[in-house]
Amino acid sequence: MQSPQLASHVIAGLNARAKWKERDFDEAFRLAGEAAELAAAAEDEDAWWDMLYLQAECRRDQGRIEEYLQLATELNEHRLTATSRERGVKAGTLVAVALQGLGRLQEAATMASDSAKLAAGDPDLLYVQILAQRALIAALAESRLLDDAWRECLELENLLTDVDEDTAGKGYWVIGNVAFLADRVADGGLYHDLAAERLSPSKDVDLWARFNRASAEMRLQAKLSDAATLRCIERAELATDIVGGSERDHLEMSLVRARWNFLNRDFQEALAILEPLCARSSILATQTAAEAHFLLGRTLLALGRQMDAQATFDVSAGLFEQAALPERSSAVHEYLRDNVGRTADDRGGPHGG
Repeated sequence: MQSPQLASHVIAGLNARAKWKERDFDEAFRLAGEAAELAAAAEDEDAWWDMLYLQAECRRDQGRIEEYLQLATELNEHRLTATSRERGVKAGTLVAVALQGLGRLQEAATMASDSAKLAAGDPDLLYVQILAQRALIAALAESRLLDDAWRECLELENLLTDVDEDTAGKGYWVIGNVAFLADRVADGGLYHDLAAERLSPSKDVDLWARFNRASAEMRLQAKLSDAATLRCIERAELATDIVGGSERDHLEMSLVRARWNFLNRDFQEALAILEPLCARSSILATQTAAEAHFLLGRTLLALGRQMDAQATFDVSAGLFEQAALPERSSAVHEYLRDNVGRTADDRGGPHGG
């Protein structure tokens, strides 16, 4: 007996998903578009929606955040999304992550919170609820609302008891990030160890790269310039080189290495990384670009270039304001006020908040 043939739009969708897994995002985006057209012609709205979702994922993973937000918003506002809570949660979370990537942190937190609430209490929606909860925590953490973020982390931890290792690993990773930011350094190390036990470079090199980069970043923010931090940086750099990564990935990786150099008082090496990085910082999320300029300003100050440092601090403060982070903007001005006129020896050491 002949097995039934798959519809052409289903085959096209499978091919698109395979290219996405291979990180050939342009081809995956193109094939997903073709699959969406075929699905529309076949009046298969579910498949059409899934392919538009895949296109959004492609633009997210390429770091093309404006296009990603446009697609995510189109999905979120589509009438089909309103017919399914699962679609509502998935689309809302897509939008939240895009808004965070553009530095629109308050909007991101609101969208992620609404999405998490939409899924709450339904065991069939556990996995999409975890996605929304992670997006909410990330937006709160970047907004430095750390008490709120930690409360949501405890909610997330309760959701991780009966999920696959990959999902649990990503969850513990986010919780560890918040712990480090909240100066709960021991907790940060514990949760990142739990994440590392569950995430594997053999399963997903790109995920391994991003985890180690984030772990290194959090350890540096906790002023841990030890061998364990350096191992995280080196693993992340190697994995990023293996998978290729977007320009945004490479810039974020360079920022971590520059932090390491600054913390270890290798100011010239930090400068060599930060000047070209800041020149391309429009590719980064607004809050990340602000942090890069803040680090460049401190590096210039440590090298005695006060005028250049002051101009760079002004850029950093403006970017923090743009990202609706007035406390971080104030921290830039305070750092400048407290450090101008001091010697490089006085200024070395921890890179600050």
